[in-house]
Parts: sequence; structure tokens; C-alpha cells
Amino acid sequence: MKQQDNKKLTERQRRYMQFVEDRFELLGTIRDMIDIELDRRGVSPDGNPHPENPPPDPKGREPSEAKTEEPNDRPCRTLWKRIVSLFTVCL
Repeated sequence: MKQQDNKKLTERQRRYMQFVEDRFELLGTIRDMIDIELDRRGVSPDGNPHPENPPPDPKGREPSEAKTEEPNDRPCRTLWKRIVSLFTVCL
């Protein structure tokens, strides 16, 4: 196989590198636009955008059973078993 020098880039590699650089520049432009819009609205990037509707307080919730039980402890009912039960109930 032909080995290429690491310093030499083929035309295809140059095009890909230019494409990536253009995308990074576009991403930076989009980030700047978002920052300008957030500043215009008076919202900090790390803050809550809807302070009038805060997220629920997790203190009052009990952990779900699925998270506390071991996977082998809960009954396993697959889709196939459900389909079979639909046809066997009618018999």
C-alpha cells in the first residue's frame, strides 16, 4: 500500500477540512445569535427560562417501584405472551 506523508493532505482531505472549518464557524455564529437573543430577552444562559413555571420539587415523590426492585423480582410479561393470551382467552 502507498504510504502518505502526514504533512501532505490530498485534495479530498483539504475539502473535508474546509467543510469542517466552515461548519465550526457556522456553529459559532449560531451560538452568538442565541446569546444575543437571550441577552435581548434578559435570560441568563444557565438560568430558568420560565421562572413562573418551576420544575416540580422531587422531595415529595417516592421512587418508582421499577427503580427500587431488582429486575428479576418483578413479573416479566413479554409482548409475545400478551398476544398469546389474547387468543387463548377466547377458547
